[in-house]
Amino acid sequence: MTDQQDARFRRIVYSSIATAPADDDTQIDILRQSRANNGLNGISGILLSDGRRFLQVLEGTPEAIDHVFARIAADPRHGDVKTLYDELDTRRIFSGWTMASMSDKRQADAIRERLQVLLRSAPADIRAEFEDILATIS
Repeated sequence: MTDQQDARFRRIVYSSIATAPADDDTQIDILRQSRANNGLNGISGILLSDGRRFLQVLEGTPEAIDHVFARIAADPRHGDVKTLYDELDTRRIFSGWTMASMSDKRQADAIRERLQVLLRSAPADIRAEFEDILATIS
């Protein structure tokens, strides 16, 4: 974790359960909506889903993260929303992506590299969450 005086960005990792099966069309719709909203709010991150679970990283100013995460927590498509990790940092890991997704096969290698950076210092339980969901969607 970075000294809070130097931190400019907040990064959270959360998980949720789809309240209804998230087929490919639903996941595409969520990605499209996330990318549009995140672009307006200066948010970067990644969304992973196996159709039942969501695992997402959000990065941005603390105020933007509060705003976006409140909207996600209130979204009826997400149940059992849990913050798994919350930190302040001076840099973004997913800069350049308003919402990366492993469904974009052209970007998969670059996304995996960024995930490795994120998970290098993450607690073991967070690494296990990512490894579990990546195993089901790869």
